[in-house]
Amino acid sequence: MCDAVSAITAGLKIATAVQNYRSERAVAKGKELANAQTRKNSDQAYLNDLSKIDNEYVLASRERKVADFKTSQEKIKKQSQALNLNAGNGDKIIQDIAGTYDMAFLDTTRDYETDVIKLMSQEREAYAAQARRYNSIPPVVMPSKTGLMLQVATAGAEGYAMHKALTKPKTTG
Repeated sequence: MCDAVSAITAGLKIATAVQNYRSERAVAKGKELANAQTRKNSDQAYLNDLSKIDNEYVLASRERKVADFKTSQEKIKKQSQALNLNAGNGDKIIQDIAGTYDMAFLDTTRDYETDVIKLMSQEREAYAAQARRYNSIPPVVMPSKTGLMLQVATAGAEGYAMHKALTKPKTTG
């Protein structure tokens, strides 16, 4: 009877150790899948951020081109009007009007460069956000097969020791 109890106890310890290993492994695999999905979502968010930034860059470029075109057309219009009115020295008229509109070109260029600097900063922020998301993913530790084997061996040794203790012949002294 004692042999059966020690064998059952050792068997239960071994079965428990194996089941714990399988459970821990299943949980670790689930965490790995969740981490992979988190990385995939992070990559998609980063690409969306970059797409938005690229669209803003295109809009800023278009805005600059429109402003440059309007300024150029206004400059040509003013020069033509002044020359057609024969309002004095043609060279001086062109110099005066060109100087005024050159400042408008410089203002447009400055605004555009400011937009580009902001967009470059947004790109760095998007990358930093992705890096933070990646760094927040906890590492997954798979259960150890060696640990399982040690638990099985310990349970077997305890069962063997219990069996020996129970079946040891009694000595009379």
